[in-house]
Amino acid sequence: MIHTQTQKQTGISRTLCTFALACLAGVRADAQESIRPSGISSLAADARQEQVSKLRGHIMQLGPVKVGASVQMDLEVNDNVGLSEFNREGDLIFRPRVGIESEWQVTRLNTIRLGLSMGYAKYLNNSHLDSQTLLIDPGTQFAFDIFVGEHLRLNIHDRITIAQNPIDEATLSNVQRFARLQNSSGVTAFIRYPDWDFVVGYDHFIYNTLSSEFNYLDRTEEQFFASARHKVTDALGLGIEGSAALVNYEDGTSNDATIWTVGAFADATLSQYTKLRISAGYQDMSFDQNGTRLEQSNFGSWYANLSAAQRISLYLSHTLTVGREARLGLGVNFTDYVFARYAASWRMNDIMTWTFDAFLEDARDSGAVAAGAEHAFRYGGGAALAFRLSSHTSLALRYGYVDKDSNLALRSYTQHSGILSLSYQF
Repeated sequence: MIHTQTQKQTGISRTLCTFALACLAGVRADAQESIRPSGISSLAADARQEQVSKLRGHIMQLGPVKVGASVQMDLEVNDNVGLSEFNREGDLIFRPRVGIESEWQVTRLNTIRLGLSMGYAKYLNNSHLDSQTLLIDPGTQFAFDIFVGEHLRLNIHDRITIAQNPIDEATLSNVQRFARLQNSSGVTAFIRYPDWDFVVGYDHFIYNTLSSEFNYLDRTEEQFFASARHKVTDALGLGIEGSAALVNYEDGTSNDATIWTVGAFADATLSQYTKLRISAGYQDMSFDQNGTRLEQSNFGSWYANLSAAQRISLYLSHTLTVGREARLGLGVNFTDYVFARYAASWRMNDIMTWTFDAFLEDARDSGAVAAGAEHAFRYGGGAALAFRLSSHTSLALRYGYVDKDSNLALRSYTQHSGILSLSYQF
């Protein structure tokens, strides 16, 4: 009896140790940001998805824990790492990455997932731009799915991202590195009935720029969101959605804010291969004017988002998203965005796959031009060709282009980049 108990304890201890050391969740999720209408739609859609295993194979299994791993090396050629209109600097950047993912089927329905994808950036000519910390890719998270009874599923999560590429922000120029940490921890509840389902969530969000140059952007947010959907038919759903956030900046420069949205949405399956979602409503951003920034602008206007996805054939598919919303600004209270994004995938055969993407952004800062408010228009896109060299090894080539036109002097730029990527999935 003592021997049997010892075996059980040892097995449980080994399982827990393996799971903890794996430290990775096998589920990909976009990095959560400051709450905004398009983000609420994505969070609600993720919550409504069926929870299935996301592991892409595993290298070991100990008891109920499965562990997978991957490695990747990116080599990027970039002709304008500082997003400058003049005095452009090019560089060759090495980006090694490692990913580990694990999954623990605690019970038949309840699953714990841990996932981590981390990397490093090494610049050949500008060593001062080398990563000062490990970079953590979107999708890194701890997640615990808990089923309660027949109708309720809870998702407890902690998501973290560390990035430094300034190209992600439309209103940044003349910046070589914009390092920031984003961490979101909270719980999402999904309640399902035959003709109705509900999503309710809360997150504590932390934004830290990891740099004294941008520490006026450091903040915490208490985020709340909800969505209710009625299944009219198998092909049509109608619903309402809303969100609220309390934004508290740590530095005394920026103004704290209260943000809320309310709107309606519809999703439709137009055919077996075409899906459409449209949402629209009202967004309000009220700022407390408690910072040293003298700006007194608030935002109160409509938002809208339209997304369509179509599978043209077994090998070709594409998606289109257009919308308008306001987001917290960089150096201003808010920025009003109008955007469009397109992506396509063409699987030529079992070995080669083409992907294409394009985007448009019109970003208009609040406040006066004399105070530094910017009106920027960006467009760009890219193409990539991926080769499946073996069941575990892939090679990809990608070209990207971004063009920014700004109303402010010395803030327009263009950027060309090419990336060679080699990855191995264990």
